[in-house]
Order: sequence, then C-alpha cells, then structure tokens
Amino acid sequence: MGRPATGQTKVMGFRPPKPLRDEFEALAKFENRKPSDALIEAMHDWVTKKQREHAARDSRVGPPHP
Repeated sequence: MGRPATGQTKVMGFRPPKPLRDEFEALAKFENRKPSDALIEAMHDWVTKKQREHAARDSRVGPPHP
C-alpha cells in the first residue's frame, strides 16, 4: 500500500492477535471512541512510561568515579 509523499504519517503494518484486537475494538466502542484514537493514547502512555523508567535508571547511575 503506497502513500503519496505529502508528509502524512506512514502506514504501520502490524496485526495484533485477533482476540486482542477484538477486545480492544469492543472496549473502544464501549467508550464511544475510535480504535485509532485509543491506539494513539496507548502508544503515548507506553512511550511516557518508558521515558520515566529511563530517566529513573539514568538518575541512579551517577557520575563516573576517577
């Protein structure tokens, strides 16, 4: 599937397991949300979590000893 070079977000070609996808779509529908919006929120939450973990790890390392 090609996209024109217009600066649009690239297609992410992955397919989660069907049971997970079905539950995700059902939950999004239950909350009256588009699955794409819920997926963006989930990605944002995961990235934020990883940034916090890395910051905490880096703050524990401290400066090198001579």
